[in-house]
Amino acid sequence: MSSNEEDKHRGHEHSDWNLNWVLGGVITLVISVAVMLSASWWIFREFQGWAANRRMGTVVVPLAPPEPRLQVSSTDDWTAMLEREQAILHSYGWVDRSRGIVRIPIEREMELVAKRGFPAAPVKGGPQK
Repeated sequence: MSSNEEDKHRGHEHSDWNLNWVLGGVITLVISVAVMLSASWWIFREFQGWAANRRMGTVVVPLAPPEPRLQVSSTDDWTAMLEREQAILHSYGWVDRSRGIVRIPIEREMELVAKRGFPAAPVKGGPQK
């Protein structure tokens, strides 16, 4: 090979990358980072001001729902419901007097089931006994 041909093979290709594209990418990256940092700073300042106003009590308490308010105190309502259910579970009473259906305490029912067992469930579509 001649020295001129060797010089062609030893160098690099000038078409591998384009300096304009590289610089454009770097500039785009820098601008994007600057925009994101500016937006983050603005959001942080907004939330910081909101938190400061809340600490100073300038934020109005959330509005109560309109009337009629069906549940004023959920804790009291929950406690009252549990007490009612416990009273039903541990007492005798009528469920349907006209049909003769009564309610017995759960402890007594468990004793009866332990002694007698569960009643057999009817088989659907099978022969009747």
